[in-house]
Amino acid sequence: MAVLGFQLVTTLVAASVLSKIVTYFSFTRLLYNGLVRFAVPTDEQLLNAIGNQKMRNKTKKRRPEGNGSGLNSDADVFYFPRTMAIPLHPTTVSHTEAVTLPLYSSCQWLLDFTVCSIAVYLITEVAHSPFMSWYRIPQTANGSVTTTAVLNSTVSLPAMISFSTRINLSLVWLGLTVWFTLRTLLLMTGIYFRRSSPDSARSESRNLSSSSAGHSNSSEQDASTAEWLLVLSAGFIFLVITGFVLALDGRYFDFNLHEAYGNLTLGTHAATAAPLITWGAFQSILAVTCGLIGAVYIYPGLKFGKIYLDTVNNESVSWGKRLLLHLTFIAPLFPILLWVHPIIQHLVHSLTACKQSPWVAQQPFLLVALTLLCECLSDHLETTRLFACLFVVMLRCFTTRWNLQAYLNSAKEKLDRFNREPGRTSNREVQRLVASIFYCINLVALQCIAPTILLLAMVCLYKSVAGLSWFPAVPSTSKESGLTGVSTPPSAATGSDFGQWTSTDSSTESDRPWLVIVSEARLAFNQFTEVLSVRGMAVSRGVFGFLVWWCLTALQSVSLLGLAYHRFAST
Repeated sequence: MAVLGFQLVTTLVAASVLSKIVTYFSFTRLLYNGLVRFAVPTDEQLLNAIGNQKMRNKTKKRRPEGNGSGLNSDADVFYFPRTMAIPLHPTTVSHTEAVTLPLYSSCQWLLDFTVCSIAVYLITEVAHSPFMSWYRIPQTANGSVTTTAVLNSTVSLPAMISFSTRINLSLVWLGLTVWFTLRTLLLMTGIYFRRSSPDSARSESRNLSSSSAGHSNSSEQDASTAEWLLVLSAGFIFLVITGFVLALDGRYFDFNLHEAYGNLTLGTHAATAAPLITWGAFQSILAVTCGLIGAVYIYPGLKFGKIYLDTVNNESVSWGKRLLLHLTFIAPLFPILLWVHPIIQHLVHSLTACKQSPWVAQQPFLLVALTLLCECLSDHLETTRLFACLFVVMLRCFTTRWNLQAYLNSAKEKLDRFNREPGRTSNREVQRLVASIFYCINLVALQCIAPTILLLAMVCLYKSVAGLSWFPAVPSTSKESGLTGVSTPPSAATGSDFGQWTSTDSSTESDRPWLVIVSEARLAFNQFTEVLSVRGMAVSRGVFGFLVWWCLTALQSVSLLGLAYHRFAST
């Protein structure tokens, strides 16, 4: 650790865990183990359920078709009325059953990598927190680091656990998490642009109940066309909404995008230097990014709205669980409103007026609560936003298994609706209908956890690169965007302190000018990078703050859309 540095050692340990231990233990065990699904009814169970209602296929015998096991052959198919009650037997789910299903590798990799990246981020945050003062290098009164302090600290414990690496490697892990999450969301969205998908089992059950093959093919093609048209329409609508939101920044929203654009330059003076891109290009990049996020959120939001509606309508769900599900559904609204400037001003004025009320003055606990809330909304608004976003993430992570269990329970409801339809059906159709629910469990799991992981990674990036702090009373420990360790260059490496770097031997007197030149060049470079880091913090605070707000807004919007669709428009 003394040679490689603390961050690099942490990264190597996390990479070793990700490549070795995850092979034997995956966090998908915690996601799947213990869930209950309905087993696919066998032919014997179906025959016992229908009794003497079985009807043979009257068509001419054909050569058995299908796979080598003969499960799809015509000889094994029998027909019976759809109105027959078919019992389903529950069974416990194991993660080994989901290994053979589509998208399991994507789900496993995303979940395991996210856990490792968050662990690296938490370790780095704890190590650089103001409470861990054992590694700090002594500073002067103005906060600068002297060369003497650096040399004196080389013989102590802090030098053995070095933080000399200036690049925050935890940000690299978080950036990779964002990349893998977006790639997974794009992969799931691309399923709806292809005819063959893990969700095709659902359409097959509908096609089998059609009267003709031509009508089945046309209905499948129409459904596939409607799916990718919905994705494109959602992306375009969110693109337009982003344009309106960007136009209202500064008046109604507190994103500080104009300040971020003003610091988007490489010059020494931000007021005179030309920005790297135009204001229109800056807004266009943000709008396209937000439109892409809204497009990949559309089907996870529709699924979340359906699962939420099925869960709260289930009478067997306790009132405590139902209350927590309601809170999870509306939780993104709270951090969304924290970026609306008029609402925050109104809340601060209202709380200030309430504190001056004579009745409140007689209630000490209420007065303290109102005072703390007023300070959080006025003086520590950025920290309040961070914890509000983390509250949303915690609620969604806590209710993920409930959502998956509600999805698995939908097999019984789907079969009940199927039995209310007139006509006859076959054993293969019923088995395919029940199996299609568990067949798509990895897809539904990714739809539940991928938006949450993206939000968590964006919040952590927003905190680190924008120079924010988790603790309201403590200033940010990182004065540079994405940098750690010594925040101020050793500017005192000239003059009297510079002698500490050289020997007192007269034979080295001729080398002093070269060392002075190297030190001055290093000082100039550090000053230049410090200016860029300060501007990078301003740019990151505006851009990442807007992206975090947009992830919350898109997530809440598509969830409300899914709830409205399945409540009023779904047949």
